[in-house]
Amino acid sequence: MSGLELPNEIILEEIEDGLLVQQGGEAYVARNWCLSVPVVELVKVAIEAGLCWMIRNDHPRRNARWPNRRGVVYLAFSPSEHQQWSMAIDTIRPKSGDFGHGVFNGKYHEQFITRGLPFTFEKRNKGAGHLVVAREHVLPTLSALCDFDHRVLDLGRVERNHSGFATEYEIQGAILKHWGETPFATSHVIVQDEYPVDGGLNSRRIDVLAKDPRSGDWLVIEIKRAEANLDAVRQVEEYLLALGQKDEFAFGKLEGALIAERISVAVRDAALHAGIAAYEIEWPVVLRRVA
Repeated sequence: MSGLELPNEIILEEIEDGLLVQQGGEAYVARNWCLSVPVVELVKVAIEAGLCWMIRNDHPRRNARWPNRRGVVYLAFSPSEHQQWSMAIDTIRPKSGDFGHGVFNGKYHEQFITRGLPFTFEKRNKGAGHLVVAREHVLPTLSALCDFDHRVLDLGRVERNHSGFATEYEIQGAILKHWGETPFATSHVIVQDEYPVDGGLNSRRIDVLAKDPRSGDWLVIEIKRAEANLDAVRQVEEYLLALGQKDEFAFGKLEGALIAERISVAVRDAALHAGIAAYEIEWPVVLRRVA
């Protein structure tokens, strides 16, 4: 098998250096990959699941694209050319043509848990919290992505054309994209969204973690769609307590902020008592401090 044409202008072609992936006038070499039966099945299942982009705007990097024959070691898939990658595989057995485990974007964590999909956290990049799926589960997991909300990969990247927030992810995305317009930007910079607190399989995740580069102080932001309840305040308190026990947070103060569309008087009082700032948010990113 020397070449394969697939939907969405994807063309795969075996060359001396590996597998030449072509799409939309761009191309790259997946080094040592080939058009084996398992690889073809992998690509077709990914496309059927809605991951129709193997070349994105910024992935692979321009200096790794064709005619650079060295290319990259992986095959990667995304729901669109603008979104973050959804799944990548960087291991291939040239003799058998079989691929290894898959690494799924950590922003799918909640949806993996809800659907009971098996995974472990990526050891080499614990901070990102990406999800490693064993070889035997890769294809079933890809098929399950048909029902996923891929908007979690939109954060800070896609402009909306209507008002209001449909999910917490959209509030999170608006804050990340318009950080400079928030009251936090005067002192803090974003460190990471979806920051894993525990590092275990079911790790709790901080919606936005920020830091004051001058003082070394940390800011934990918890986001709730619609109305926040008292549990949201306790959640921020637990995050602050957990981070306070880690060596990397030993210097600088730990502060918390709760953001929701509506915050009742009772929740405001609880936040004030806990020393947590509370903000109500309106579309697109108008924050009003209420505690």
